[in-house]
Amino acid sequence: MNRTGIVKSEYMKHNNISFFKAAVIQFSSRYMNVLIQLILTAVLARLLSPEEYGVMAGLTVFTSLFAILADMGFGAGIIQYKQLDRYDFGGLLIFSFILAAVLTICFIFMGFPISWFYQETEYIPLCALSSVSVFFNTVNMVPNGILLRDKRFDVIGVRLIATTVFGGVIAVVMALNGFGTYSLVWNVNITAISIFLWNIITVRQQISIQKLDILKSVRLIARYSAYQAGFSIINYFSRNTDHLIIGRFFGSIPLGLYDKAYKLTTYPIQFIPGVLGSILQPYLSAYQDDKERLHNYQMLMVRALAIAGAYIAGIFGLCGHEIVLIFYGDQWSACVPLFVILSLSIIFQMVMNVTGGILQSAGRTDLLFRQGLAATTVMLVLLSLGSITGNVVILTVFVTCAFILQTFTVAYYTTYKAFGHTICEFLKPVAIVIVLGIVAISLPYITKFILYWQTGNVIIDFIIYIFFYSLSFLAVFYLHGDIKQFISLLKKKK
Repeated sequence: MNRTGIVKSEYMKHNNISFFKAAVIQFSSRYMNVLIQLILTAVLARLLSPEEYGVMAGLTVFTSLFAILADMGFGAGIIQYKQLDRYDFGGLLIFSFILAAVLTICFIFMGFPISWFYQETEYIPLCALSSVSVFFNTVNMVPNGILLRDKRFDVIGVRLIATTVFGGVIAVVMALNGFGTYSLVWNVNITAISIFLWNIITVRQQISIQKLDILKSVRLIARYSAYQAGFSIINYFSRNTDHLIIGRFFGSIPLGLYDKAYKLTTYPIQFIPGVLGSILQPYLSAYQDDKERLHNYQMLMVRALAIAGAYIAGIFGLCGHEIVLIFYGDQWSACVPLFVILSLSIIFQMVMNVTGGILQSAGRTDLLFRQGLAATTVMLVLLSLGSITGNVVILTVFVTCAFILQTFTVAYYTTYKAFGHTICEFLKPVAIVIVLGIVAISLPYITKFILYWQTGNVIIDFIIYIFFYSLSFLAVFYLHGDIKQFISLLKKKK
């Protein structure tokens, strides 16, 4: 078999895996990963202070930017362009090593302006150490894209769990020995190295560094990837400017508290829409020219994600105090109001999170770029207004409002611009679910916060009110007919 044939053979071998099976694999691995992360976080939160976490959160803002620069949209391009062969992958891999060297050197020297920005000299050695993860995240661009292209979700799932455990255990051991923030940095470094080694060993036969034409390989996906990279960079500022502002003007401790509250709200987003987003493009890209089918898939996911988001937001709002104390401990109690406020945006973040996969599948990364630009503008305006108050709680309210308003940009650029349907068609099911969610949480909320029926035991109250709220939620959505529709859909799937 020739070398191009090897790539096609690997692609066809795994191409028959169904969307449903892929989703189950990804859900299972993500569920295990989130569970492991929660356990590790619960341990580390008791070993490290809010200030140490705040320093790491400030550093993560910049490593996240370099992670976007490392990918440059090439990962999505590898998935979308099925005609890429072994030699193209080799050219892209060599390009990624060159890019990795440049970004690594840049990040080492970034320690000085970052230190000046946060007014913390500790960022200089931390940036030098974090450059390890910058390098390996960059060279991982190609092998990770190949795995997604070939729908190797079994490999990706096992890798996710194994590397999380490996990096997390090392972080805990280092934290126990007094390494502080450095233990968190080494967690990221070890994970990045492990993922690259795992990926490159898995796809090594699909990459050839012979007959290299690096510029040709890059040009093949440059236009598509450029819009994707542009969106990612813009979305970065939308997602991280809040951390920048809090770190610069409020200090490390408020940043640590805000970051912990923010991270808690992202776990369900990683678990549900994050999973769907990771598998959408490999499957739906086959329907690039069938806009109506893509629209129908989008609306199906919007309703399902809105319901899931309403349920999770209700739990977080009702049991925010208990959740923070159980997972983080008493020293993090100040982040409870921030967590509860941010939880109000979960339903909107859920329905927005699959936008990228839908527009990528439609081949409209140009619209994805514009949507990201509009969403970032909304976030920056509201963050500017919130920062003027000098109060981190009020700033968090503005962040939540920004997430809500960003939903309108998603409705405009996907439902209207990409598929030719009305904005109301996107927003109506979300609005209905919000109303039903409010009805479902009303009685548990009144019972807990107005009648004040609580045992005083954090864990017992948590279990009682989750059970109470779940019954109320199921009853409301059963009466509305959503449960019957879901069961009917599962029967059709069988």
